[in-house]
Amino acid sequence: MHASISAAVTGHPRRRPEAEALAASQPGLDFEVVEDPEPDGPRSALRVARLAWRGADPGCTHRLLVQDDMRLAPGFARLVRAAVAAQPDSVLCLFTEWGSRTAPAVRLAALAGAGWVPLLDPYVPTTAVVLPTAVAHALAAFPAEPGEPDDVLLLRFARANGLTPLVSCPNLAEHEQGDSLVGNDVLMGPRRSALFGGPPGDWSRVLVPPMVPHLPLFEGVVVCQVPDGDGWRSVLADAFLAPSGLTVPDLLERYAETVARADPTGRLRRVVADSLLLQLWLAAFCYGIAAWAVLGDAGAVERALRSVRGAAALRTLAPGALRRFVPVHRLGALPGRVEPLLRQAISDGCLHAVRIGDQFWKESLQ
Repeated sequence: MHASISAAVTGHPRRRPEAEALAASQPGLDFEVVEDPEPDGPRSALRVARLAWRGADPGCTHRLLVQDDMRLAPGFARLVRAAVAAQPDSVLCLFTEWGSRTAPAVRLAALAGAGWVPLLDPYVPTTAVVLPTAVAHALAAFPAEPGEPDDVLLLRFARANGLTPLVSCPNLAEHEQGDSLVGNDVLMGPRRSALFGGPPGDWSRVLVPPMVPHLPLFEGVVVCQVPDGDGWRSVLADAFLAPSGLTVPDLLERYAETVARADPTGRLRRVVADSLLLQLWLAAFCYGIAAWAVLGDAGAVERALRSVRGAAALRTLAPGALRRFVPVHRLGALPGRVEPLLRQAISDGCLHAVRIGDQFWKESLQ
């Protein structure tokens, strides 16, 4: 189809220079700037989102919304038009932060060459999103629950209308550092992209992995997310792995062997507590299992991890999971320090999946 896009940068009047600079950076999309109509009122992204949804040009097929604290990938206009043409009926999210539930799925898509994964989070990241124009107009009138933010309202709307939002691989937008108007930078730490920029995946392909491992930001204990009807459910990683013959003592022994090789001097464990490093190792081990399930070959997994996309995706795993627990000034060096541990864990998980085979999935997912 021929996609035509009306575009807007949304923000607060106090960030008008940033919004105008972002709009000017994409002359091919003719961005307008939409500002909060009640800048002195209680902080809420929904007020400006309503205006931006309502302002979608009825003569265009789609509405693109980008918040004023985002940075867009090189070639953004061309890439977003190609993405919309390939998935014209979907809600398209062009960003997910590196610690989200969806982020590990994006990393798997990077290995597989897919352009999209389904959203796994309990909100739609509205920082950079494309909506069919009819959806934008319907959202403008969709009633909100008391205190409901725009990202949760959008997910509730999507579920009510049988829509599954898709998240791009790679992300086409990056979150810039700065003070959040609603305090998210303090609550959650830096929120960088799971995989920003680089060659696009196949925009026609949506990858739905049979399992997506995740180290939750607040709980700090790995879960395996598995498809469950129209959504996803989370299973503790040790419970997911148990049918494959791995007990908790087995996992502790495997971790101890790996960390002894990857961190013989204990330098890494002076930055990341052993208990959290265990969970990071477990997330990577499960990532290896999921990667094998997606690619079906251990050699293909190793090659994909060495690719530009695969390596870039792996670099965001540790800082995304640990940014609330590791000081910000140490996050930049963290990927390099944990890479030997993560690569060994992924390799071990992949080899475990090879040994168990398809029967593992049949038993684990019941």
